[in-house]
Amino acid sequence: MKPGQLTPNAFEVAVLRTIVGQPQALVMSIESLHVLSREFTCVGSFTKFKCSEPDTSPRRHMGLNALVTLPGVPNGLGAVLHMLGREPECLEVFTFGTEAWDGTIEGFSIASAA
Repeated sequence: MKPGQLTPNAFEVAVLRTIVGQPQALVMSIESLHVLSREFTCVGSFTKFKCSEPDTSPRRHMGLNALVTLPGVPNGLGAVLHMLGREPECLEVFTFGTEAWDGTIEGFSIASAA
C-alpha cells in the first residue's frame, strides 16, 4: 500500500465485500470510497471513510461473519463495519486475544465462518 493511499486497498475491499455481501447494500461502490485516515494499533486498525450523511444519521454496525487469516497472526482477524446512515464510516479490524499485528496484509485470505 502506498503511503497516503486515498482509496481502499485490496484487503479493505475484500473485507468490505464480505461484510456487506452485495455491493448495492451501500450507497456508493466500495471502490469509490474515499479514505480519510488509517490507524494501526498493533492489535488492529481503523480505516475511516468520508461520509456525506449528516452526523445525526442512525449508526449501525455490521460484523464480519468470516475469519481473515494472515501469515504471522495465528488466530486470525475479525472486523466490524461502522455505518453512518447507509454509508461506511469506519472499518475496524482486530486480532483475537492479545496477538500483535503490524498491518501487513500480504498473503491474506478470508474464509466463511462455519
